[in-house]
Amino acid sequence: MFGLHQPFLKVSREDSGRYVLPGDFSSPHDNSSRQENESKILVYSGSTPATFHDMVQLFKRPCDVLLVFLTGLLLGAVIANRVPHQYLPNGATPSASPYSTFEPPATVPAEYFAAKPLNNSCLIDNLQIPDGPQTFDACGFVIRSTDEVWNLRGDVTAAIDKYFHDDYVNAGSWGRRGIGKKALHDAVLAEMRAFPDIQIHITDCVCKGNDIAGYKCAMPDILDGTNMGPSAYGPATGKYARWTGLVESLVKKNARTGQWQYVAEWGVHDEWALIQQLGLDFRKVPHPKRNNEPLHDCKPLLSFHPSLKMDSTDERDKQLHRQAIISADRASLRAGMPEKHP
Repeated sequence: MFGLHQPFLKVSREDSGRYVLPGDFSSPHDNSSRQENESKILVYSGSTPATFHDMVQLFKRPCDVLLVFLTGLLLGAVIANRVPHQYLPNGATPSASPYSTFEPPATVPAEYFAAKPLNNSCLIDNLQIPDGPQTFDACGFVIRSTDEVWNLRGDVTAAIDKYFHDDYVNAGSWGRRGIGKKALHDAVLAEMRAFPDIQIHITDCVCKGNDIAGYKCAMPDILDGTNMGPSAYGPATGKYARWTGLVESLVKKNARTGQWQYVAEWGVHDEWALIQQLGLDFRKVPHPKRNNEPLHDCKPLLSFHPSLKMDSTDERDKQLHRQAIISADRASLRAGMPEKHP
């Protein structure tokens, strides 16, 4: 066969006289002994390019012409199916046909009736809000603080220090938790590095509570930005994305400073849509193998009845964080160093 020279072919480390294309199947034309990482390649031999005389002689033999044609088809299939996997940017995978859609059933499936039922009405009594003064504009606080941290391009660190409690609980997707102002500061700056032009568009807000117990607020939002730096999902892609979410917040006045602050937030955003828009391979995105958010039927994330308290899991994590801070401060005092935390 005449020499085959293509720009995407790579020279084998073991034989500079051969050109190889990475693949998953051993070439039937390669009988040489190779290591495992060198055995799964397609090999095309050749050194001297074909001359015009060679081509004329080739086409005088119909079998050889057919062989050349079939070889070309094979090579085209290899290039179409293998090369994209090697050269797609940022670990992205080639687009595939979507799963088939199915018409809805005509009746309620029998399997649904056979499954265990769930009644959430036990939650209702625990959603009561006690009487108390309601002079604080909680939704105004949520909107203004969000703008100061994320949208106005001002002093981000000062805004975080002002609006968030030292024991702030940040609950996100997959049951992930971040406890404390330092963890929040790191997460915010990392997100701003990933999406320098990020904006949070608040689409609504509702708050319930009072000035004494505090307020729990719900805020749906739309985020958008261009991925210009590494993110929690992977390397920078340079792609624009828009994704939606919903955040429930506990806002309460700090008894020590008198400043209204976020004590805890539970946020869920459409990270699947974000990852898809960035063109990243979900299999390579760091995430837990399962959603670790605990079930707590009949008990809300935030209860004002009979007094304000968070769900037991987050309350425990917050107390452990506070104990760690106290222990660190005591160790600093014993070492003759100033306290790092109030």
